Amino acid sequence: MSDGAAAAAEAFVRAHTAIARPKLVPEIALHLATEITPIWQATETWLARADIAPPFWAFAWCLPAFAVIWASWRLYYLAAMPAATPAGVSFFVKLLVIDIAGWLLPLVLLAALARPLGYGKYLSTVVTASNWIAVPFAYAAAIPFALTLMLPASAPFAGLLLYAVFGASVVLQFRLVWMCVGKQTLLAAAMTAIYVLPPMIVGQELQRILGTLPA
Repeated sequence: MSDGAAAAAEAFVRAHTAIARPKLVPEIALHLATEITPIWQATETWLARADIAPPFWAFAWCLPAFAVIWASWRLYYLAAMPAATPAGVSFFVKLLVIDIAGWLLPLVLLAALARPLGYGKYLSTVVTASNWIAVPFAYAAAIPFALTLMLPASAPFAGLLLYAVFGASVVLQFRLVWMCVGKQTLLAAAMTAIYVLPPMIVGQELQRILGTLPA
C-alpha cells in the first residue's frame, strides 16, 4: 500500500470511529464504530427508513439457543474425555469464538465476491434477511441439544433430529436467498453454499485448534 493510500485509510478510520475500550479487554484502546460515529449513524438511519431492525442484533437474539447448544456440547465433551478435564468459562468462550467466526465468515466472503460476481445490489437484502432467519434456525437446532440435556438416552434420536433440522434450514436458506436475488437459481445456490460450507469447515478446524473436540 502506498503512503498516500495508507494515510487515506487512516483518515477514514479516524473520521468514522471513536476510541473505546471493550469491556472484555479494557487494557486495549480500539477505534470502534459506535452509536456516536457517522458510519454507525448512517447505517442506523438507512435501516430506520427501511423499517428494518439492525441485522447484527440477530446474533444476540440467538445467544440463549447457543447457550443450550454449548451446555450440551460440554457434557458430550466431558463424557468423552478423562476425568477432571477442565471445561469451565474458557471452554464456553472458545465456543462463542467459534460461533462468531461461523457467523461472520459468510458475510465477509459474500462481501468480497459481490463485485466480481455482480450481485452487489442484492447483498444488503440477503445479509439482513439471512441474519434474521438465523434466529429461528438457531432455536430449532437447539431442540435436539436440549433433548440430550434432559434425556441423555435420547441422543440417537436427537442426532437424527439435528440432521433433519439442518437439512430443513439449508432448504429454507436457499429459498430465502432465491427470493432475495430475483429467483436466480444458480446465484441463490452459490450464496447458500457460502452460508453453509465455509462455517462448517472453519468451525471444525477451530474446534480442533481450540481443543473443544474430544481427543
